[in-house]
Amino acid sequence: MNRLFSVLAILLTLALVPACLNAAEPVQHDLRIALYPGEHRFTAKDMVTVPGNLLPEFRFLLHHGLAPTTPTPGVSLVKETARSGRVPLESFKVTLPAGQNRFMLEYGGSIHHPLEAYGKEQARGFQQTPGMIFGEGVYLAGSSFWYPNFHEGLVTFTLQVQLPPEWDAVSQGVRTLHDRQGDKTLVRWESPEPQEEIYVVAAAFTEYSQAAGGVDAMVFLRTPDQELASKYLDATVRYLAMYEELIGPYPYKKFALVENFWETGFGMASFTLLGPKIIRFPFILHSSYPHEILHNWWGNSVFPDYRKGNWAEGLTAYLSDHLIKEMRGNGVDYRQQTLQKYTDYVLKGRDFPLSQFHSRHSSSSEAVGYGKSLMFFHMLRQQVGDRTFVQALQDFYQKNKFQFASFDDLRQSFEGVSGKEMNVYFDQWLTRTGAPELKVSKAKSRTDADGFLLTAVLEQAQPEGVYPLRIPVAVTMEGQDRAFQTVIAMEKRRLDLKLHLPARPLRLDVDPEFDLFRRLDRDEIPPALTQTFGAKKNADNSAILKRQESSSRLPRVFPVPGALRTG
Repeated sequence: MNRLFSVLAILLTLALVPACLNAAEPVQHDLRIALYPGEHRFTAKDMVTVPGNLLPEFRFLLHHGLAPTTPTPGVSLVKETARSGRVPLESFKVTLPAGQNRFMLEYGGSIHHPLEAYGKEQARGFQQTPGMIFGEGVYLAGSSFWYPNFHEGLVTFTLQVQLPPEWDAVSQGVRTLHDRQGDKTLVRWESPEPQEEIYVVAAAFTEYSQAAGGVDAMVFLRTPDQELASKYLDATVRYLAMYEELIGPYPYKKFALVENFWETGFGMASFTLLGPKIIRFPFILHSSYPHEILHNWWGNSVFPDYRKGNWAEGLTAYLSDHLIKEMRGNGVDYRQQTLQKYTDYVLKGRDFPLSQFHSRHSSSSEAVGYGKSLMFFHMLRQQVGDRTFVQALQDFYQKNKFQFASFDDLRQSFEGVSGKEMNVYFDQWLTRTGAPELKVSKAKSRTDADGFLLTAVLEQAQPEGVYPLRIPVAVTMEGQDRAFQTVIAMEKRRLDLKLHLPARPLRLDVDPEFDLFRRLDRDEIPPALTQTFGAKKNADNSAILKRQESSSRLPRVFPVPGALRTG
C-alpha cells in the first residue's frame, strides 16, 4: 500500500478529527462525474448526506479552482481560505437549515499534477502524483481532493462515471452498472463499506473476470493479454482462499488487478494498481500481488490509526512476503535480509520509533516501518505460538473491521486470546529507537557428570538500554543429527550461559534463524552471529561455525491451505 500522498492527505484530515475516530458516522457521497481526459478536466454532482455530529455547520476542503455551488434551497456555501502547496486547496463553510442533513454540490475543473520522482534513496525509480486527468489515463484519490473532504475519518459512496466510449473506470466496492452507449460509457461503483477515501482509475481497458467463490476476480489491462490475465485471475482465487482461511471472510465483493499508466505498486480496497512492467515480472504473482491482496484485510478494511503508528505494512509484509517465503523453506533467509537492511540503512539520525511510522519514503523508513514491524510480529508469534497468534489476529480483524485501529487494539486482542499481559513487549518495540546487538565470548566446554557442560558469556552491546529478550540458542553436537535447541531469557546486559549436553558440543549458534530483531554484527559474513571458542583448539574447544544448515532447523509454518505449501 504505497500511497505517500494519500497517507499525507489522511493525516491532514485526522489532525482535525476528534480523538475517537470510530465515534462518527461516515459521510455518504452520491457522486455523478463526467471525465474529459483530453482536456484534463471533469465535472461532478455530489449529493452529500452529513452525519448528525457535523450539523448544522461544517467545513470541507476541495482542490483549488473547482468552483463549487449548491442548488439546494436554504443551504449557505461560503469560501473561507485558500492553501498553496503541491495540491492547492480551498476551504468552504456550509450551513444547513434546521432538520436537514443532505445537500447537493456541483463543481468541476482541471486536476492535472505531472508525475514526480520520489524516494530517490530507495533507487526504485518510482514516480507519484496526487492526481492526474489526461489522455493516457485518470488517477484520482483522496490526495487529489477531487470530492469534498469533511474532516471525517471514513466515507461511504456511490460513484457513477461517464467516460469516452472505449474507456472504463474502476473504483472500490461492487460494480452495479456497466453500459456502453456508443458515444460514451457509463459505469457505477458502490461501496456501502466505509472507506478512507474514494478512487477513480480510468483508461481504455480490456476486462477479464473469473468467479472466486462469492467474489468477482477481475483484471483490467491496457493491452489485451489473455494468458497474463489468466495467471492473475488464478492467483487471485488462490490467495483469497488462503487468507480467508487464515484471517476471516474477504471483506469485499470483488478484487481487481488494474494496469496503471505508470509504474506503481498501490493497494486499494478491493483492487490493486500495478505498473505495466511490474505486472509482467513473473515473481510478482507470488510476492507483491498477494501482498496487495492481503492489504484488503490489513489497511483497507481494518484501517491504521496513523496518529499512533502504521501497523498495517509490517503485518501485511509478514503474512505475505515473509509467509510465502517461509512456506517454501526460505523464511530464515528472508529474515536475515530484513535485518541486514536495518543494519545497512538505519544509521545514526535515521532511526525513529515504530509508533511514529506513517509511510515509506526512504530505505531507512522502509527498514523500520516494514522490516522492524515485520520482526515485531514474528517475535510475537514466537512468544505466543502459532495457534494463539492466528486466533488473536482473527479476533483483531473481527472487532475492528471497517474501523480505525492502533497497536493498542492489537495488544488488546493478543492479551485477550493469550491471557498474558503484553504492555512491556509492545512498549519496548514500539516506543524505543535502536536495536539489540548481541555478542558471545569465552565459550568453552568440559566434561561433567551428565556429559558435557558448555559455558559462554552473552552480552548486549548496544549503546541504548537493555532489552528483555528471549534468545534462541542452538548447539551442534558430535554424533547427533539434530542440534540441541533452547530459548534463553535475558533481562540484563550480561548473561553467563550454561548448558548441560549429552554429547560433545561442536558449534554454538545464537539466534541461528534470525528470529530476533537485532542489529547484525559487521563482522558477520554472511550475516550470522558467529564467534570462536578461541584460536587454540583442543578436544573440548572447537570453532563456533556459521548458522545451522536446514537439517537443524525446526519447521515453523502457519496452518494454511496445503496446496500452497509446495508452491
